[in-house]
Amino acid sequence: MRVFPVGKIPVQVLRRVIFRNLGVHSDSLLVGPGIGEDAAVVRMGRTTIVLSTDPITGALANIGWLSVHVNANDVATRGARPRWYFCSVILPEGSGEAVLRKITRQIDAACIELGVTVAGGHSEVTPMLERPLIAGFMVGEVRSGRYVTSSGAVPGDRLILTKSAGIEGTAILATDYEEGLKRHLDMRILRRAQRLYKKISVVEDAMASLEAGGVDAMHDPTEGGLLCGVWELAEASKLGVVLYSKDVPVSPETDAVCRCLGIDPLRLLSSGSLLVAAKPSHSRKIVSRLLRRGIPAVEVGELVSRKYGRRVEAEDGSVVELRPPFPDEIYRSWKWGLGK
Repeated sequence: MRVFPVGKIPVQVLRRVIFRNLGVHSDSLLVGPGIGEDAAVVRMGRTTIVLSTDPITGALANIGWLSVHVNANDVATRGARPRWYFCSVILPEGSGEAVLRKITRQIDAACIELGVTVAGGHSEVTPMLERPLIAGFMVGEVRSGRYVTSSGAVPGDRLILTKSAGIEGTAILATDYEEGLKRHLDMRILRRAQRLYKKISVVEDAMASLEAGGVDAMHDPTEGGLLCGVWELAEASKLGVVLYSKDVPVSPETDAVCRCLGIDPLRLLSSGSLLVAAKPSHSRKIVSRLLRRGIPAVEVGELVSRKYGRRVEAEDGSVVELRPPFPDEIYRSWKWGLGK
């Protein structure tokens, strides 16, 4: 029997197993399951709603806060405002009220920050878990006909990245492995790395990009990092892509943490950054709009015909093919015993 690697289920298995077992057809489902499509779009009468679900499995300290923002990000990439949040909180044996209170207070704070209502959920203690897990679910609203997908990019679109690579992973590692990292990093760098949690939302990134116009597709790179996110957007749009690694911003904090641990920032959890496929005529306008909102943004690549492949071009001219799998660097910390 084949055993899956840690991380996302392989793409070929999704196609062979998951996508062949989707229940009954619904004419109201405008966007359903697909590679790189992280949120469904459903027509409900005159209303269009967007729904997404994501677990938090790679963090310890801030899983409630992360769950709200990670699920809200998926909804926002459809052009929708997140409105209602649900979750299942699964605790390991030995957990008490203090653990649950900490998680729910984080959820409450994140929802207040985004203007989101906690509409329901489930909680339980179960055996054979090492750490708490949350599976979140977010619902949002978007004007009919105004939603965006990951599959709408066309050849020639410019690829814009907001903020920087590896934001979420850096914050998690700096927080959950503080004791180990502080022996090697200046505490000022470590504290700044921990504060990257505050940059994980891309709701305003998405709204500002849409206001500028010319957006063909959006996708937020999460597990597998920026490289996985770029591949997923290209795969969803059935296109090739060129990513210029020299143009990808990496914060000093991310660089320091990744160098210390010997990991690749482009393969590290990247919630907090948004990929926007923009018409060439609107790319500068989108970047300018984001910058005026105080959101760093830069062009990092372009979408091309599928026949040209998917590749990463380095500053020295070397080229690396971009293809799955993309195991996230965060899981290497489990093998090292970090964050426990």
